[in-house]
Amino acid sequence: MRPRTDIRRTFLSVGLIAVLYMIGHAQCPNKRWDVSNDGSAYVDDLGNKAIYGNFTNIPESQYVNDGRLYFFGNITNNGYLGDGYGYEYIKSCGDSRTEIRGAGTTEFNILDVNNTAGVNLRQEMIVKTNLQFSGGIIHTDRTRTKDQVAFAPGASHSGANDQKHINGTIRRMGEGSFIFPTGDGDHQSPIQVRGRNPFDVFTATYISKNLDFVQQTSKGVYSTEQKDYNVLDVQEKEFWALDGGTSTRITLYWTQYSEILDLVQDVNDLIVVGWDGEKWVNLGQTEVLSFFGTGTVTSRSVIPDNYLAFTFGVLDSDGDFYADSQDIAPFDPCLPDPSSESCETQICVSVEAGVFLEGALWRDGEYMDDMSSRLNDFGYLPGQKPKTLFGVAFDPGQPYNVSPWQYDGTEGQEIDEINNIINSNTYPDDAVDWVLVSVRTDITYESTACTQAGLVLRDGTIVFTEPFDCCNMTEEDYYIVIEHRNHLAVMTPTPVMPDSTGLLSFDFRSNQSYKSLLGYQQKEIKEGMYAMFAGNGEQFMSLESPRDINSNDNGLWARDNGKHSGYYFQDYDLSGDVNVHDKAMWIINNGVFTDVQTSFN
Repeated sequence: MRPRTDIRRTFLSVGLIAVLYMIGHAQCPNKRWDVSNDGSAYVDDLGNKAIYGNFTNIPESQYVNDGRLYFFGNITNNGYLGDGYGYEYIKSCGDSRTEIRGAGTTEFNILDVNNTAGVNLRQEMIVKTNLQFSGGIIHTDRTRTKDQVAFAPGASHSGANDQKHINGTIRRMGEGSFIFPTGDGDHQSPIQVRGRNPFDVFTATYISKNLDFVQQTSKGVYSTEQKDYNVLDVQEKEFWALDGGTSTRITLYWTQYSEILDLVQDVNDLIVVGWDGEKWVNLGQTEVLSFFGTGTVTSRSVIPDNYLAFTFGVLDSDGDFYADSQDIAPFDPCLPDPSSESCETQICVSVEAGVFLEGALWRDGEYMDDMSSRLNDFGYLPGQKPKTLFGVAFDPGQPYNVSPWQYDGTEGQEIDEINNIINSNTYPDDAVDWVLVSVRTDITYESTACTQAGLVLRDGTIVFTEPFDCCNMTEEDYYIVIEHRNHLAVMTPTPVMPDSTGLLSFDFRSNQSYKSLLGYQQKEIKEGMYAMFAGNGEQFMSLESPRDINSNDNGLWARDNGKHSGYYFQDYDLSGDVNVHDKAMWIINNGVFTDVQTSFN
């Protein structure tokens, strides 16, 4: 006797063949079913469900698909639809568009859109794995912010072209490159971004002169006459609106519709320009590719949220008000002559930053507006001679030459020869403590390019006792990381672009720090005032040690409790004494952790 599972599979296989035959050989059956789901429905991994007519998923209902689910009519989803691992198909039923609407969550795993009449999207539609364009255009209303196709992290699309794309708004979350299949319903004109982190979010919309006035102006009106001094001309037929708070290079695609040779004679003179609210500014050009009337131009790294729109521009770097072969993107010193003196010059960056240490802000039961310099005032900083009778001297030099940092910089080893005091560094009067400052090319510790110890002053300003030596740099933007011996590390939430002198600037005192998913940022001491969390005195025992405040920090505090008049890692309030006040600070912050990677992890 054949096993029951084999009989079931044979029956389902026959059913699948019948469904596929009906789908492939019939437009719509004479009999139509209006289907409504009230409660929970499920298509298993061997199941096939073809829904003819209009489908309604009523509020608080759930329809999960792990098999194959075919829609031949409109979808009204007021519950939860499609949250599974199957395949979904939107098929043609005559010459009418499919409309997807409702107040629920519509989440498709692998969606095949094959309706040449198109799809009207009146709610957000989430794509978990892949969106296959087999036929037809997905239309969203640009004036409604929630009407969009949203690609989850790792999701992709395939098959898009002039006849198959998304005419409206697209949102994408995730890291790595992503090409938005944007268009206007007449042709596809993509835009590409590069996410740095798994939780980076970008939203893109294409706007052309083919659209009606309402759809054109939903993202703003941009005058191509208002240009920065080195922008010679701006393309006026098409624009892209792109939102995102993370720095990225932007690639614009030109097509036959763009008529790019009417804008510029040599495509190598093209740049990406951004509308800053008043004028079009030069966002540079790192690469131009051209093939048979189509091509791409890629900008330098920018933060999209700083601009309202993007399009093609022509660079006038030599200031002669004429587009010619001399107009090469000025940010690349090796073009057009790799042997030029400017190309051979090293590219160096430096850091200008401010940060607050929570422990040094806490005095007499409340947070002050500036930090205490008690360690400096009493001579407890490394290399100083203590001013108290029982003070304990600490060897000269920055304190990060131990685990887990193992930083071997010589900062702080100078001797005050003027006053002839042995082992006594000359600290600024308002110095609070040493911090460790790093520059990274991405969020990982392995990408660290430069590290240097600096002094943080009472007002949070960081100063360096030696020049910040960070040369031979090749990236266009960087993360800044600040570490302290008993506070949680912080990192800029997005990459920072250097100015024309190579200076990287960020103020952690008034801006929140990096966070990926579950970790903490800085502590908000007062409204709009942030500080590094205190209490992380143990940073070397395990992989988790540098990144969280836990019982190990309390254990080391208990071991050192009672030590006084010196420079101690368990002195969380930076008073020079290890006592109950430090434990109180640990209790407040116990369980707090950061997502910033450090040398241990």
